[in-house]
Amino acid sequence: MELRGYQLEAAAPALRGRNSIVWLPTGAGKTRVAVHVCRRHLESRRGGKVAVLVNKVHLVDQHTEKEFYQLQDTFTVTSISGDTSHKTFFANLVKKNDIVICTAQILQNALVSTEQDMHVALTDFSLLVIDECHHTHKDAVYNKIMLRYLQHKLNGEQHLPQVLGLTASPGTGRATSFEEAVEHILQICANLDTEKITSMQDEVHCHLQSHVPQPKKQYDLCQERVQDPFGEQLKKVMVQIQQFMEKPDLPRDFGTQIYEQRIVELEKRAAEMFCRKTRVCAVHLRKYNDALLINDTVRMVDAFQCLQQFYSTERDDTDPTEQFLTATFEENRASLQALAGDHRYENPRLGKLEEILREHFQSLGTSRGIVFTKTRQSAYSLLSWLQTTATLRGKHIRAAVLTGAGYSNQTRHMTQNEQQNVIKQFREGALNLLFSTSVAEEGLDIPECNIVVRYGLMTNEISMMQARGRARAENSVYSVLAKANSKEVTRELLNEDLVDLMKRAIQAVQAMPEQEYRQKIRELQKVAVDSWLMKEARISERRQLHDPHAVRLYCVNCNTAVCRGSDIRTVEGMHHININPEFGSYYRVSSGKMQFQRTFKDWEPGCRISCKACKQDWGLEMLYQQVKLPILCIKNFVVETPAEKRRYKKWSSVTFPIKAFDYVEYCSDTYSLSF
Repeated sequence: MELRGYQLEAAAPALRGRNSIVWLPTGAGKTRVAVHVCRRHLESRRGGKVAVLVNKVHLVDQHTEKEFYQLQDTFTVTSISGDTSHKTFFANLVKKNDIVICTAQILQNALVSTEQDMHVALTDFSLLVIDECHHTHKDAVYNKIMLRYLQHKLNGEQHLPQVLGLTASPGTGRATSFEEAVEHILQICANLDTEKITSMQDEVHCHLQSHVPQPKKQYDLCQERVQDPFGEQLKKVMVQIQQFMEKPDLPRDFGTQIYEQRIVELEKRAAEMFCRKTRVCAVHLRKYNDALLINDTVRMVDAFQCLQQFYSTERDDTDPTEQFLTATFEENRASLQALAGDHRYENPRLGKLEEILREHFQSLGTSRGIVFTKTRQSAYSLLSWLQTTATLRGKHIRAAVLTGAGYSNQTRHMTQNEQQNVIKQFREGALNLLFSTSVAEEGLDIPECNIVVRYGLMTNEISMMQARGRARAENSVYSVLAKANSKEVTRELLNEDLVDLMKRAIQAVQAMPEQEYRQKIRELQKVAVDSWLMKEARISERRQLHDPHAVRLYCVNCNTAVCRGSDIRTVEGMHHININPEFGSYYRVSSGKMQFQRTFKDWEPGCRISCKACKQDWGLEMLYQQVKLPILCIKNFVVETPAEKRRYKKWSSVTFPIKAFDYVEYCSDTYSLSF
């Protein structure tokens, strides 16, 4: 594999064994540089071992099949992600292979694991390649791995692996000045223990731009709806609910993110105070606010369906608040449905998107495009809109949705296989348009697009650069579709300035005298490790604050006391189960098993479980070696300690210790079995 001159230049420090970041634009071949470095590294080092880390599941197979397969002529290469069952034997796979390509979370799990088949140490590797390395900050998984690395380094440990970071856009870290941007770049370098950032010379960049087509950027602006009777009726219902709550000081900035934040906080506080009426109303108000946001982004019918689906789910029909809220929706259902179908009030954004697609997807053309949108919900809504828009039929548009693989209770998530299938069809031309969330912005090896649309998005300069990098076909267009004079337009213009600021900050870091640079990096590393250790110590202390026997869990909806903290155990360090046999009397089991597109080591998922008293969702059953055990989702409970009542988002935040599940002990205690 021959590298171009600028790629060899970018690889040079890594080829000399130095820790470095390769900063090259999208499409300039960063991964080719990494493959070359891996080959030379393994050829020159007996017993060398490489871990290639990615931050998204679908990039594991892509790197294996599209890039690193070239090394299989000489070296053994394997790939592992969260959806593969053999991750539990990670240590064995590392021993048997020269190159392991995996998600960062897999390596992090292996580093902290105590199981022999799973555990590895950083010193088992001689080279770490970190893809999209600008994510190495704060609580990101990359940073957790690197903080462990830096702790070993500052303690004087030898034989740590060389580190190679790859990025098209390190960003500015919300900097508002040149000095802050430089500090951000230095922090990324410190986190990755980087000795040098390599990049293209300006003249080479200009030469590459003349060979790699750059998209024409355009702002496709639309006006607000002249009239929005559907949205106005939703707001009237929200006013009605707030009056029922008898809370006159509640805000009325309906249909905004700020209102959503306030109502989420109100729901949390009400749950902790056992104020069921307020909490239930807050849950419903949030759903109406969701509908307003959907109405603003896509179609009225999508917003109506969102509410319709919410009110069709089973709820406690004996509760007076639920009765009032359901009746209120039923009173408005027919008129909302009629308004949702009235095309006079349709979203102007969709009219603008229709114009763009009609222009770029001429009959029998070879167009290919991506429409980036904020949520999974809006991606599916846009696909539905396309399929029902008469003027776009006959344009030979073959579209699909591409979203993330993470679980969400809002909309269904895509499995890894589904993602790969969509990407494969798009690559081969069976599909020529994707409605995608940010999952397709970074790293995906997808064909050059001639149209990329940012549909009402407000994101940072990294996302902007990544999305723009997808438009690499001749005469391609990068469209910012937004309302005139909106925050989205203002942010996009700011992003352009931030990209320039980022470039100047990187050049300033590259130009720093070596001694000054090294001293600054070491200072930042000491602060980072000290802060991390202090934070870990605080977390550890917090987990010991209360005796689990003194902790009670209540159903978040009906406030029934259902178990104690001492009834909870962990499976695989992450799933929280209740081992008290009496707990079964508090919940009911739904019909139909939960389906996951992956396997688990010692258990398989069963059915959903909910509160027997009020039908509130609680979690699901697991079948652990033929024993049924309930997995509890912490956000569905209020936790009472001797100090306070509190609602948690994550189990990791609770203030009492939780033991690991012991299957033998459980069988012995529950069934009086002896082993």
